[in-house]
Amino acid sequence: MAVNILELNKTYNSQLKCLNLLSKLRWGGSVKCTNCHKTDVRLYETKSGRYFCRSCKTQFSVFTDTIFEGTLLPLPTWFQIIGLMLNAKSSISAKEIERNTGVTYKTAYYVCMRIRVGMLMPETMLNGMIEMDESYFGGKPRKANKSKEDSQPNLSTPTTLRGRGTNKVSVVGMVERQGNIKTKVIEKLTKRNLLAMLKNNAKKEDSVLITDGFKSYIELEKYIDRLVVNHNKEFSRGIINVNTIEGFWSNVKNGIKGSYRAISKKYLPLYLCEFEWKFNHRNFSGNEFETYLRNALEQEKELLYWKAKSSDKVKKIAYEK
Repeated sequence: MAVNILELNKTYNSQLKCLNLLSKLRWGGSVKCTNCHKTDVRLYETKSGRYFCRSCKTQFSVFTDTIFEGTLLPLPTWFQIIGLMLNAKSSISAKEIERNTGVTYKTAYYVCMRIRVGMLMPETMLNGMIEMDESYFGGKPRKANKSKEDSQPNLSTPTTLRGRGTNKVSVVGMVERQGNIKTKVIEKLTKRNLLAMLKNNAKKEDSVLITDGFKSYIELEKYIDRLVVNHNKEFSRGIINVNTIEGFWSNVKNGIKGSYRAISKKYLPLYLCEFEWKFNHRNFSGNEFETYLRNALEQEKELLYWKAKSSDKVKKIAYEK
């Protein structure tokens, strides 16, 4: 269900209301220390929502070990940006967030990246009819500029080839028919790498894998039953096709092209994560906003791994619209 921005601004128009919601989603009715996980705590500061644990003598808040930790931006603005991103089915750039909310561009970029971290979903295994396909992300094929050397290209760097054999960034995706999707950036599309992704994300019992004729997929038949559609002869043979995953790739590329001038190869997995979240919740009928917050409050380790460096920001922010 789409997030109603007007209702969101009316319901959570103060820092205290937002803090109460986060506390409810994270702890329920009993606040627990983020260090020792005991409930012997007392409220230390009401405005900042800080607590003091009598057991381990530490202070903490609902922000601790979450995507909100260390932020100085008011929570109502956070909630508004989250709502805008959840509603933007083809993504939204930090510049547009800046125009809609009045925050600076650097703040908008920082918040958007953290919100994408919050979209990382728990590991679930795909089952049933599973489509698997690879795609390549980069600039349009054109003649290389030999007068300039780009040792660290972004995804808009021109390339002379398309498809397999290109120097674009390769991404592999797996989708369960009428279910969820998984994507991963894989530098080398070897049999070993593809098999490892399959084993980590799919159950082989009562499952059938559908791929095209790429030779690296042949090794996967030792692990799971596989059906093949030969794109040299046909695009579909009844239910044997990879139309679902190819439709997802089309949506991702159109979203990137429509919202950004270029994105960093380093942070491509986070942009893919955003599109994964939206695909996986395409038929969700519940409260997506609260579902997102509940998921985002559990992304401590992922946040540490994907934390943007200041040098990265300066290099990439110039490309967003």
